This record gives sequence, C-alpha cells and structure tokens, in this order.
Amino acid sequence: MNQRVAYLALVFGLAGAVSFGCTDDDTVTPGHGGAAGAAGKAGSAGTGGSSGKGGSANEAGSAGETSPAGSAGTEQGAAAGAGGEAGSAAGAGGEAGAAPKYSAEQIDRGHSIVGSLALCGGCHTASGGGALGGNPQFRVPAPNLTNDVTGIGEWTDEQVINAIRNGVDDEGRHLDPIMPYWLFHNMTDADALSVVAYLRSVPPVSAEVGAANPEVAAVPALDPSLLPNSSLVSTDTDFAAAQHGKYLVSGIAQCVRCHSPAGPPPTAGFFAGNPPATTPAMKYAPNITPDTTTGIGGWSADDVKTALKVGTDKAGVTLCGMMPSGAKGYGNMTDADAYAIGVYLTTIPGVTKAGPTQPACPTPNP
Repeated sequence: MNQRVAYLALVFGLAGAVSFGCTDDDTVTPGHGGAAGAAGKAGSAGTGGSSGKGGSANEAGSAGETSPAGSAGTEQGAAAGAGGEAGSAAGAGGEAGAAPKYSAEQIDRGHSIVGSLALCGGCHTASGGGALGGNPQFRVPAPNLTNDVTGIGEWTDEQVINAIRNGVDDEGRHLDPIMPYWLFHNMTDADALSVVAYLRSVPPVSAEVGAANPEVAAVPALDPSLLPNSSLVSTDTDFAAAQHGKYLVSGIAQCVRCHSPAGPPPTAGFFAGNPPATTPAMKYAPNITPDTTTGIGGWSADDVKTALKVGTDKAGVTLCGMMPSGAKGYGNMTDADAYAIGVYLTTIPGVTKAGPTQPACPTPNP
C-alpha cells in the first residue's frame, strides 16, 4: 500500500525520545478541521442525518450516531442535516470535506498528547524540516506523520491507531520497539483517536523518509498492573488525579521508559532510576520515587508539576541532562496532566536505589 511509511512511531515521552538522540521541537498549532479533507465523508449528517432525504449519500451512513464523525459532525454539521431536505446537501458536503470529521476538543487533546505528553516531534521533526514531516537521522528513521501520501495520507484511522498501540503498520509489519507501542498499547480509545485527529490537522509535508524498515519481532505490552499503585484512598480528594497520573505514565508519557531499568518493556524497578548504558559521565534518569535518600522524598505534587512545566527542581535548580521539561517540551503540558503525574509519583512507595547517585545540575535557576 504505502511502503514508504513502513514504520510509524509517535515517540517522545519523558526523555524517551530524547534518550535516543531525538529533539523536542514541536510547536505546531493545530488547524481545526483543516487537512482532514476526506473527513467530511463521515458526514455532516450529524444528529439530523437520519431525517435528510439524501442522507444515504453520506458514505459513512446517514445516521452517523455510531461513526466518530457522527458526534463530531454534530458540532458543525447539524445545521446541514437538520433541515430534512438538506440531507442530500449534507452528503455532498461530506464528499467535499466541508464538515469536520473530528471535534475541536479531539484535536486539542491530540495536540496536547503529540506536542507535550508524548513529544512525537522530538523524533519525527527534522532540524529545519516541516513539523512531524519525518527525520532520517536515526538508526531507524522516524517517518512522516503528516496527512500526505508520503506520510499517513493513505492510512485509515484504524491503521494509524493499530500502529500506535500494537506496533503494526498499514502492511501488517511489526515496528521496531524504539517506537514505544508497548507503552501506547495502554492508551484509551479516546486518546488514540484524538492523536489521529491532530495528525490529520497538521499541514501536510511531502517528504519520503528512508526505505521500509525491516520487520522485527514484536515485544509484549507493558502491564500497568505491575506498576506501583498510589497509596491514596478512594475518598481522598486527589485520588482521581493519582489514577489519571498512573494512566499517563503507563500509556502516554514515558517516565517509566527512562526512569526504570531497560526494557522494553521494563518489568521491575519502576521509577527507581536508570544509569546510562554507555558511560557513567552521561546524565541519567534518576530515582523519581518518593524515597528520602535517593529519590524525590519531600516533594509535593506541585513540585513535580513545576519540574515538568518549568524545568526546575524543588530547590529551584534547573534540571539538566535529557529530561525534556520546560521549554524542551513538557512546558506545554496541561496543568491537570502535570499535577496528576505529580500526585501519582509522590504517593507510590519509595525505593532506595543502590549504586551511583546522579550529580547535581551545575547552574541554579536565576
């Protein structure tokens, strides 16, 4: 089908993308409904499609209530379908791509995931290249993720989601686990579709990136039940935030990937730190459990939120190394997501990490 995009990877997570030499420059502003183009095929019938005489012309089904576009079309396509005789016009409008297939909320959520939580642009945007247009500079080239024929333009939404969560491309080939599908496997249906919605909205980039990568053996998915649970009880006001934080670090953000012993996927020692595999002189991912000796004991959820969004530790010292905090990427994370990660990490059991300690970053924050 499209052999030029045999490897789809949405990489970028808590220093995950950066740990493979990726950068985090992804400042794309989402275009609401723009390049979705054929999105209209699912129809502006919206809630009124069933009453339109020509609703059947809408290729995704006149009713639209079970189609992603049915709910999305409601927002901007209801006026086209609610008038009865306008049903055929709704179908024609769908063919022309007039009605957006995805809601503004889906695109915004996808932008937050792609641009901040997952930091896909860190690998999939080449220096000087178009946003998410691919990057050939790695051992496994990061392909074009834009809605162009050289990217995912000929992929269905289901194929994109299958690559994200199961590591299988549009031709049934297994992707290299440098693409952390074993983590993204735990992403919810809603978040996965939001990622697709955002990728469809990014301005298309015509760029073929490398040849088809060889198929590799699949790796198992990360089992969230292996990760430590928050100690908060269900009646605590932050309990829901802690559960959301666990979801984020086990399904989208890659804290577990860098701050746990090497995998993929890691199976033990979660968040207790991971020295570099090459040389001790490199900065490595430290212990981020609430251990008072070697971890982040004494930090509050807000301290973690600040570290993620501003890039400074509890003492106001700038974080260094490959941590993509602040302006490197996580600065655009929503306050709610950053706080949820903070609640989770500060309420799991502390682990005393034996071995070398991470040298302090040298430059205090002004």
